[in-house]
Amino acid sequence: MRACLVSSSAEVAAILHQCPGITWVNAQPGMRVPEASLYIWDFEQNVEIPVEILGQEDTQHLLLADSRHLEVLGSRVSGSVVVMLKPATPFTLRAFVEMALKAWHLRRQVHEANTLRHDRDALLQYVLEVNLKLQEYDHERSNFLARALHDLRAPLTALHGYCGLLAEAKLGPVNANQRELLERMRYSTSRLGRLASGTFELMVQGRIERVPKFAADDIGECVNRAIHDVYPFLQDKSIEIISHVDPPDQAFYFEAEQIEQVLVNLLENSCKFTQRRGTIEVRGSVVYWDFDLHWERQCQGGTGPMANAYRIDVVDSGTGVPEHLVERIFEQYASYSGSLDRSGGGLGLAICRLIVTAHHGAIWATPGESGGHFSFVLPLRPHSAEAQGSADGSSEESSLAFC
Repeated sequence: MRACLVSSSAEVAAILHQCPGITWVNAQPGMRVPEASLYIWDFEQNVEIPVEILGQEDTQHLLLADSRHLEVLGSRVSGSVVVMLKPATPFTLRAFVEMALKAWHLRRQVHEANTLRHDRDALLQYVLEVNLKLQEYDHERSNFLARALHDLRAPLTALHGYCGLLAEAKLGPVNANQRELLERMRYSTSRLGRLASGTFELMVQGRIERVPKFAADDIGECVNRAIHDVYPFLQDKSIEIISHVDPPDQAFYFEAEQIEQVLVNLLENSCKFTQRRGTIEVRGSVVYWDFDLHWERQCQGGTGPMANAYRIDVVDSGTGVPEHLVERIFEQYASYSGSLDRSGGGLGLAICRLIVTAHHGAIWATPGESGGHFSFVLPLRPHSAEAQGSADGSSEESSLAFC
């Protein structure tokens, strides 16, 4: 099937080009649109969609649009046109294309048989209307959850502070058992706070653009703080942790709090799937990375002036990650099949990918039958011209671009 994407978004194109069985052609908004059986329009209010193309028979159309443009769309389009609210998830886009491909095959069969056309189109239109309504409900649900998570962070922060005051005997003496219990409570509230913050970031992904607050920092100290945060988890299972983090020989720009959250999530994930008295190893070193290819495994080791990135590996002695699941475990809606099955990484790994991607880095899992192996790589510094502004405390820090 021949399909046409009318969009200036490289991210949408990369997602759709992974769909098998389809020949894709791209067109920029406002330019001449080639013939195709499936059209996907990235709707912009000032761009007109050719009416003659929408009126063609045996074509399918998907409009990606913001909810505020629905009224405008209602006056411009009609017929069997699917409207999908932005931001559309990769799963939803691929599911639609798969359904469109099946519908295309079905349409060919119906065309050859020349029967049941009217009933099929009526049913399809009903399904499309229901689908749009469900998407609206899903957006309302997401907005509600995002507000709830935002409000939840304040009492969690306060509770974490109260536990700290009690554990440090600021409000009166406590014995050893009480102090240990309070420390565990403080760890749990800290973990809940991180989960709430990370989940909130996932809920508003694509709606609010958040640029990391880049600053030169010590990656070794960041790793040490993450290990300290998960120490109660390690202690409960008597897990030995080994850290080999080589400091870079130049300034390393990243948002320390966010990268610490990535490390904590990866360590907690390893703790969960590592047996008692197992081991977890954290390794960090400078590397050379080809950022133009945008593929996680195009990494070549290098040091000195060739190094342009920093790589961290978290390796454990627990269960491994099967080859066919190395991408799925980073999805937001992945679920576990069992206590020792790494078929789903939960929200923690989805949050990791969100943060690393915002840093213009890459994160991946190395498949294997035994032992989990998770890695991520970050650029050492922003573009040279803007890095100087960051070092000088420039207010343009939020617009840093990467080379």
